[in-house]
Order: sequence, then C-alpha cells, then structure tokens
Amino acid sequence: MGYGRKAWEIVGYTFQAEILCPACTLIALPTGEGEPFDGWEDLTHMPAEDNLTELAAGFGIDRDDERTFDSGDFPKVIHSSDSNGETCDACGEDL
Repeated sequence: MGYGRKAWEIVGYTFQAEILCPACTLIALPTGEGEPFDGWEDLTHMPAEDNLTELAAGFGIDRDDERTFDSGDFPKVIHSSDSNGETCDACGEDL
C-alpha cells in the first residue's frame, strides 16, 4: 500500500502558455529550426527530466534557477503539490 505522490514529485511542465505532461513537453520542444523535435519517441527509455537537463545544458539554461529563464523559452516544472487536478493541454491526461 502506497501513500500516493510526494509533494515534490514532478508531474508536468509549463511551456509556452500550456500545461503539459512530461511526454507532451518533450514533443513540444523545438529544434534549432523552430520545428518540434520528432525524435523524442526514440528516447523514451530516458525520463523526461534527464532529456530536459541535457537539452538545457546545451542551451546554457540553469534549470536549478527558474528565475533565470521564461517558460516561453524552456519548460518549468509543475510539482505534485502545485497541481490541482490539472490535465495536459495537449493529450488531456491527468498530471
């Protein structure tokens, strides 16, 4: 018997004025040409956080200090404690 989610568990992201689940966040990320990157499906063995951390490093973004970037430029996390029955704007799944 589990106790449910931890308050600090990452359940989704805000990106470009949308609330997205981890999978849809990765799909929504643009490549250098501004087009969505369609290769993320091949990286499903890696958690979204690992993908985002690697990508942020390439863009010089400090994910540990979300005040240094805008959610219009790079996804910001939504923790379980901040999600009040939210659903993904792209796929409709519960966060």
